[in-house]
Amino acid sequence: MKADGITPIAFTDKDGWPAMGTFDILNMRINGYQFHVDLMAGKEAWDGAQVKAVFKQWAELLPYYSAGALGLTWQDGATQLENKQAGMFLLGGFVTSNFQAANQGDVDFFPFPSINSKWGQDSIDAPIDGYMLSRKPKNLDGAKKLAGYFGTAQAINIYNPLNPGNLAVNIHADKSKYTPLQKKEAALIASTKHIAQYMDRDTRPDFATTVMIPSLQTFLNKPTDVTGLVKSIQKQKKAIFGS
Repeated sequence: MKADGITPIAFTDKDGWPAMGTFDILNMRINGYQFHVDLMAGKEAWDGAQVKAVFKQWAELLPYYSAGALGLTWQDGATQLENKQAGMFLLGGFVTSNFQAANQGDVDFFPFPSINSKWGQDSIDAPIDGYMLSRKPKNLDGAKKLAGYFGTAQAINIYNPLNPGNLAVNIHADKSKYTPLQKKEAALIASTKHIAQYMDRDTRPDFATTVMIPSLQTFLNKPTDVTGLVKSIQKQKKAIFGS
């Protein structure tokens, strides 16, 4: 319930991708990790009871979201959280990169609550960022060496203090200077059974961009027609995946 102008949950989706994380976690909590990755791979139907259950559960959260979420960027949501205009925000640890230095320590997190006791809290989104090369760089050998260096512990040790919103993926990187929040994040990831990479990485890019972004935004704008929504997604999914 909103009180004194405080929004319990900061929510933004002007950029299109933030809502994907909410679908991911609700789907994994309700239907389990394997169903989720199979859905992302085009092996499950979008118009079945399992996906409908996700959207119906999600609709119950909408009254507690930021007003005008489709016009807000994730930075706007981070500002709401930092200014205590919102109590929670479902986003990655990088949210603190938008905070003033004095406020970066004034944030904590908890794993998304269990919904279906069969799955509990056994899955999370924890996408891994990487570096890619163009297909035909002017200096292929040099580009490979540079990209390779970026993944070394030495390079990560230089980068991490500059961006405490991320975690090192190189096991040899120095973690002794992690903030308390980073240490808690690393412990959660290490102890979680299933790690998903986020919808726009776990499914085909053309499906994520051309189908799911507008579909999720349609849902946020009109959450009452779940049946029509999932039928539309399924039809487009067949056209892209071929089945």
